[in-house]
Amino acid sequence: MQKLIIILLFIVSFPDIKAQEEPSFIPEHLIGITGGAGIVSVFSESILTYTDRQGNLLVNSPYILRYSGGLSYKYISGKNVGILTELNYIQKGGYNEFMFDINGNVTDSVLFNHKLDYAELSFMTDIRFGKKHGKINLFLGPHIAYLVKQNLILLEDTYGNEYVNKTNVKFETGISVGGGYSFNFNKGEAELKIIYKHDYTNIFQEKSINNFSFNQNQVILASLSYYYKYIKKKKNVEDNRIKGRS
Repeated sequence: MQKLIIILLFIVSFPDIKAQEEPSFIPEHLIGITGGAGIVSVFSESILTYTDRQGNLLVNSPYILRYSGGLSYKYISGKNVGILTELNYIQKGGYNEFMFDINGNVTDSVLFNHKLDYAELSFMTDIRFGKKHGKINLFLGPHIAYLVKQNLILLEDTYGNEYVNKTNVKFETGISVGGGYSFNFNKGEAELKIIYKHDYTNIFQEKSINNFSFNQNQVILASLSYYYKYIKKKKNVEDNRIKGRS
């Protein structure tokens, strides 16, 4: 089922570009940089234990602030549609807890902070509405990420128990969905967007460190991008269309 969802999302993210082109619209290529900050957490079906054995609160919030940055490319094929591709270095992770030690024995819960850094490639359909100098953008599409580095920090006493210190799951897939607003200039475009990212791959194998079936990355990311805009001259576009018909 998960593989089917990812395949369908790839299909959605790659619409028939030729069909979207309008005779009076000149396609645009935008290349830029992006950077932002996100609130990260680990999705599971149960609430974590945020206190130690004495009842002391270990963290003030279940969410952690982390960062991202990278390169972006947009192909705007029609007045209201385009494709956004991004290659980002993105920091994910969050709080999780051990219920089993390294040998699989049941222990008291031990809270930990798992910092995970990924190189992520995302593909999103960009649906655009608005006037020439300002547009509302809606985004939807899949992403795939490779784990670059990680750091697992125990937040309470283990009382002599030994736990795993890393995940061996290197690749993950997921979905990105969100919206934004872009300001258009003569030679460029600035865009502010908010994207929710949810991964479908478990960080650790199901019920290997605790009783949870799910332990997946989720991020609410706010980012700012600036693009340099390249537009083919109208005469060249018309010449290419004439050649295509002949």
